[in-house]
Amino acid sequence: MKLNRHQKREQTRQRIILGLFELMLEKNYADITVKAICKQANVSRMTFYRNFHTKEEVIKSQFEMVYGYFIQRLSTQKYLAFYDVATIFFTLIKENKLMMEALVQNNLTNLLLESLSTYIKTLVDQQILITREQSSQFLVAMISGGLTEVIVVWTKNDMQQSVEELVIFASKYMHLK
Repeated sequence: MKLNRHQKREQTRQRIILGLFELMLEKNYADITVKAICKQANVSRMTFYRNFHTKEEVIKSQFEMVYGYFIQRLSTQKYLAFYDVATIFFTLIKENKLMMEALVQNNLTNLLLESLSTYIKTLVDQQILITREQSSQFLVAMISGGLTEVIVVWTKNDMQQSVEELVIFASKYMHLK
């Protein structure tokens, strides 16, 4: 089957993303060059810059893709209890273990926190996540910061705890209904 232009572009973007995350498991993020990413992904520098402006943009693009999968999985549910939302969330995190290991190993969890803050705010604003009290910047900060730290600890523990254990933990301590 022949790929159309959009499919080819997405395939190329995925090779670049995977190339960066693979390199991040081998060496320090600061030491990774665009040239090295291109070599790992088997693309030219022009192709890299046609798709991304920076290494950070590559990472954020992966977050956006995972968030898209998250929303897609949520949309298949008729009723969304916190348990369901959290189960989908932690399952996706576990499916993206390579990404999490690379972020933790390279002390880039601030990028995860930044993205989670945006995504949590959107989920609360769209009432996909219902909070016990009126939403505020502080509540969003607490939820996204807490989730980031839980993900970091879980990743450092080689994700040995089950998704269900994390969902139960989050259910106890998050200010969500």
